[in-house]
Amino acid sequence: MNSKNNIFPLDSDFLKKCLNDWEVDLTYVSIRELNRLVDELSAHFEVEFLRFEFGVPGLPPNKIGPEEEIRILQDNPRTSSIYPPFDGIPRLKVAAANFIKKFLDIDVPPKSCIPTVGAMHSGFICQAIAGRKCPESNTILYLDPGFPVNKLQTKFLGLQEKSIDLFDYRGDALINKIEEIFSTSKIGGLLWSSPNNPTWVCLKESELEGIGNLLTKYDVLGIEDAAYFGMDYRQDYSQPGVPPFIPTIARYTDNYFLTISSSKIFSYAGQRIAMTVISPKLMEKRYKNLRKYFDTERIGHAFVHGGIYPTTAGVPQTPQHALAALLEAASNGEYNFLDEVKVYSQLSSKIKIIFQKYDFKLVYDEDMGEPISDGFYFTISRKGMTGAELLFQMLRYGMAGIPLSTTGSTKEGIRICVSLIRDSQLDEMEDRLSALNHQLQPNPV
Repeated sequence: MNSKNNIFPLDSDFLKKCLNDWEVDLTYVSIRELNRLVDELSAHFEVEFLRFEFGVPGLPPNKIGPEEEIRILQDNPRTSSIYPPFDGIPRLKVAAANFIKKFLDIDVPPKSCIPTVGAMHSGFICQAIAGRKCPESNTILYLDPGFPVNKLQTKFLGLQEKSIDLFDYRGDALINKIEEIFSTSKIGGLLWSSPNNPTWVCLKESELEGIGNLLTKYDVLGIEDAAYFGMDYRQDYSQPGVPPFIPTIARYTDNYFLTISSSKIFSYAGQRIAMTVISPKLMEKRYKNLRKYFDTERIGHAFVHGGIYPTTAGVPQTPQHALAALLEAASNGEYNFLDEVKVYSQLSSKIKIIFQKYDFKLVYDEDMGEPISDGFYFTISRKGMTGAELLFQMLRYGMAGIPLSTTGSTKEGIRICVSLIRDSQLDEMEDRLSALNHQLQPNPV
């Protein structure tokens, strides 16, 4: 990397001018806005930034997926001229049901497995159903911090939102807080990720059981975003059909949507495909208020014909075949996808050590009394600084992350994503953090 270290820190006036010209407030900056800003700074100063802000895969996809798409198009060229079924091709639905059984030990029929154009598409439809099933239950409750764009969807849908910060509530305290909020009858859906973006907190089986009981008791729909499916490397979930199985809300309630994305676990983000698994009983459940928005009272019908049909009309066929092939290979034990993405955990461990060496603290540093595991993300802070202030200084030293203020966190700090960092950049990262640490000292010499 050609860092031209002598140019650090970057000129504050130019950075402030960019922020002013683009009307960007670093407290509320979106990931895409920050990405544009970093591109501008990188080009202007001719320096490569260390990109901690973008939660995208840093690994090439396994050849199973691309080769299957090519094979399908070569063997049957008409595939590209035929509309896909709204609820997915039969092969993918069967492969998904088998994958769920092998890695979660949950039995679902193929008809409960429905592909969407990425996990964001799934989250949009799940929220639309959960927030509209009853007139009085128009609020989505988030276990935060979380992915900022989910809340943009809530706003776009005209729904209300409420938040619980996992920093303050875990275990029995979390269950009690959720019940307190559920008891108002205003909550239609509960949305969370585990492992969590951005903290890498993982909900325990006891917490999932408690949440599941409350979802059933108060008739709230759980939306489990499993974007980082099985990537808590404190347990080995890589062997199909062999305990331990990946924790999931599906074990404790019938009121669930479960979204499994191909983006991180299979590094297949560019093909925009995910799988939504809907509880078989929830598929058949009816709410009169849904008819107003989906022309049906039944949730399964609302998801497919009221949600997928008017938004994307289905997922392109060749990515469906690619995902089916990946799920089949994983279920058969031919493809150890969790071992393939373990590089993120190994890289995270190294990067955390460097940040801590230069007086940065982990914000969410514990997971129910255990150290936070190493994964795709972690969170850092600097004493006496807001997340926006710290981000401004990081940008001056050629580094970018996103402020926790955009994630629903009540804490100040920065989300660090490790996926785009290479081992060859670690020495450069250490040099920049050392210089930044010196700059941030009360009386730098």
